[in-house]
Amino acid sequence: MGEKIGYARVSTREQNLSSQEDALNNAGCIRIFTDKISGKEFKREGLTACMDYLRSGDTLVIYRLDRLGRSVKEMLDLCAKLEMRRIKLVSLQDNLDTSSAVGRFTMQILASLAEYNRNLILEGCKAGIDAAKKRGVKFGRQKGTKMKKPKKEAVIQLYKAGTAVSQIMEITGIKAKQTIYNYLTDENIQPNRRF
Repeated sequence: MGEKIGYARVSTREQNLSSQEDALNNAGCIRIFTDKISGKEFKREGLTACMDYLRSGDTLVIYRLDRLGRSVKEMLDLCAKLEMRRIKLVSLQDNLDTSSAVGRFTMQILASLAEYNRNLILEGCKAGIDAAKKRGVKFGRQKGTKMKKPKKEAVIQLYKAGTAVSQIMEITGIKAKQTIYNYLTDENIQPNRRF
């Protein structure tokens, strides 16, 4: 009987892996490989090491399907490799087990939805940036000590354009939601905390 091996990934170095690791430990994983860098921009050394470690009969356990890859093609390619090597895939949050035909079919649907959702977020970010640029907001690093003011203006314009706080953080590089809320409050804008 094979072993349960876990893999966890977060998109930036600032995010915390502990919730994923706890879930993987609770699922019975004897070893967990991790990556704390963007799957889009960097090689995922943890995933590479994990794939090298896995043997036929093992089960790769992930917290959620989107932790495995950022595109349908990437996820399907990886799942095909696992299937060829007779390694099962279990996604805890998606209640997915590729040892069955239904599980494999479900995985393809979930992978498609994950990519669709990511594309929607990226389109929303682009729309927010375009709207802010039309209002004269400058993006990118500013010279000198006036860096804070343009960033604050960008936050205000993006928020007024309907951009979610999480997307504003991604666009502007601001790390804390409270900073966004402080900028909005300074301009007498009551932030909607649902975002």
